[in-house]
Amino acid sequence: MNFLTVINRFTRAPALASLHHRNFRLFYFGQLISVIGFWMQNIAQAWVVLDLTNSPFLLGMVTFVQFLPNIILSLFAGAFVDRFSRKSLVIGAQTTFMLLALIFAILSGTSVLQYWHIVIISVLMGVTQAVDVPARQSLLVELVGRKDLTNAIALNSSMFNGARVVGPALGGIVLAKYGATYCFILNSISYLFVILGLLSITEGHKTFNKQKENIFNQIREGMLYIRHTPTVWIPMFLLATVSISAMNFGVLVPVFARTSLDQGPEGFGILVSSQGIGSLLGAILLVVLGKRGYLLWFLWGGATCLGVFQLILGQMNWFWPSAILLFGAGWSMVSLTASVNSLIQLQVPDSLRGRVLSVYSICFLGLSSVGGIVAGTVAKWFGASIAFSVSGILAIVSTLLLGRYWRKKNISFQINL
Repeated sequence: MNFLTVINRFTRAPALASLHHRNFRLFYFGQLISVIGFWMQNIAQAWVVLDLTNSPFLLGMVTFVQFLPNIILSLFAGAFVDRFSRKSLVIGAQTTFMLLALIFAILSGTSVLQYWHIVIISVLMGVTQAVDVPARQSLLVELVGRKDLTNAIALNSSMFNGARVVGPALGGIVLAKYGATYCFILNSISYLFVILGLLSITEGHKTFNKQKENIFNQIREGMLYIRHTPTVWIPMFLLATVSISAMNFGVLVPVFARTSLDQGPEGFGILVSSQGIGSLLGAILLVVLGKRGYLLWFLWGGATCLGVFQLILGQMNWFWPSAILLFGAGWSMVSLTASVNSLIQLQVPDSLRGRVLSVYSICFLGLSSVGGIVAGTVAKWFGASIAFSVSGILAIVSTLLLGRYWRKKNISFQINL
């Protein structure tokens, strides 16, 4: 049995059904390399900001300005995505990310990198991300069709979180031994793989139309669909409340590592990798159990556990128990976000996909940036441990209230195939 035969049989396993599609395989493995590079840059950037400013608040501000365009522009970007080729939009976005990482590397390598440079680059990344997220999420159904969509979302999440294990660990080593510049260079190079994969993709299931309707009417149409579909707006609202209250790890973990656990870059990388391993496990479980009934368990269980793990983390000042708690938080977070994504994508009509997913992007990425700056402010005045505790309490309360409403209304979920 040769190597290609083994790979072919591997991708035909039921839990890997979406990898049977050539287009998805090209996109999947290209993204895998790219996201590893992204995580290497992510921890290097956080560490550089703390070195330059020694301020959790200013670190939170970087996260906020990166995702602020997501809040402002995503609705327009979603309508834009529904008008044009998702493949072309994603290629353009990934190319822009590559160039911004290269600029980061040049500024860092020439020792002129300052805080305001990071802010400007973060804003440009945010503008690009406002288009990239709904375009990339909408592209999945074109690569695999509706039948394997849940599997593709779960595998995509497992890829992202697998890279989240490897990327921070590598980033911590490179940052400690060679400096942040090399992390930025490697990230820039990594984007070539996903761009080449996208260029190799053939035309799949076309789900966009070149619409001539007024863009504001398009946005209104998408918002009305969400409003009148409880099985879409309730998971979205749950994600929004938990994002703003508890998805602040990018701000709190580096501060927590330095101040509460007395760790350097390598310890920080281990903590982020631990969270990534938990996220990977959650994504794998979703691949195996990602069916209708289980999606709701992942939804409510993930939101509840995320709050509980953060609350306990706030009481911790030992390194390895903290890493274990971050493992649990990673599992909880991906269980919530991937299940919301799947629940939405299984229901939304193809003609509205970009617009609805742009709102998902706001709930997931945009509002977490708002939570990040709030968490950074709390950490500045009261410490990262208090910030974790407050975040956990808020997440638990919001989940219990929305869960009670869901049960009171006896809402049923219908898959749209």
